[in-house]
Amino acid sequence: MSAVVVFLQPFVIDLNDNRAWAAGGVTAEQMNERILVVAGMPNGTGLVHQTGIPGGSIDVLFNIESWTIGADIYGVDRVEVFRNGSGIVVSSDNRTAETIEIWTDGDQAGYWDDGIWTTEWSMTEWQILIDDPLSYLSTLRVDVLDRNGTTIHRWMEVNIDGLRLSSPLADGTFVVDLSNGAIIEKLPNKNLAIESFPRLSHRETINGGHVVRFVLLDIDVDSAATELNKDLDLTSRGSEMLFDVENARNLVLGMDIGGESTVEPRYIDHWTSEHEVLIATGDLEGYTGFGPRGPLSGSEGLTFHSNPEHFQLEVLLQRVEVVP
Repeated sequence: MSAVVVFLQPFVIDLNDNRAWAAGGVTAEQMNERILVVAGMPNGTGLVHQTGIPGGSIDVLFNIESWTIGADIYGVDRVEVFRNGSGIVVSSDNRTAETIEIWTDGDQAGYWDDGIWTTEWSMTEWQILIDDPLSYLSTLRVDVLDRNGTTIHRWMEVNIDGLRLSSPLADGTFVVDLSNGAIIEKLPNKNLAIESFPRLSHRETINGGHVVRFVLLDIDVDSAATELNKDLDLTSRGSEMLFDVENARNLVLGMDIGGESTVEPRYIDHWTSEHEVLIATGDLEGYTGFGPRGPLSGSEGLTFHSNPEHFQLEVLLQRVEVVP
């Protein structure tokens, strides 16, 4: 009898691992679906999600992703905003930019100038560096205005929190990350699998124009919360329209994805695969879609190619609170 038990033990271990893998994957998919449903509900409404991973855990991934979105939204100037260490660099090719306004987590930022609280930075040169202390948790917004007070460029940096579901196996742990609407699975000693991607898309309108839409999703969990591996209250904390522009151009979309280093290049490849095929054939004429900005690797972010150059840009930030 003992010989039979020894013989069957590896098969029992494999069976238990397969059960844990299947249960973890289904649990993650169901939870992601519920979170997306709640994200689209009115602020303050939600549902209770019954979850639980036998022997496993659910943990918070704080600041697992950081996204930057910038675009010219009025006029003919080409404005660029980017980080330089802790500072922010703003440049204006045609010198139409006059002032800069900055918002952190929805509150307007400013600085003291000769004892006067000032909320505008002046563009005294074609390029300036803003190096004033700017702290934020979720969103940083930079608006560049012309002499008439019209916003000609907007740039935003958005931090995203997510969840990690872990299921113990005989040798290692099966991990699933729920981050910004994506589902990312990792088995021990295996390459990760991205089961769904963040909600970045584009479509053509009936009049031949184009719409670029990006829906961000942030999970809000109290840093002191414990015992997430149980029934959870999922509550919508509303949506914020970050961009709602009819005539955007010069889109710059950047990302910094924590955790596995291969996630970011796979995101880029997913959204730019058609561009890469056309590059290989040497025929990009008439191409509409996402492509690398700068080097073909996408290390400088993504942009959007279209004809006409202008397109409608919609960027939405949804928030869901998770309470055990």
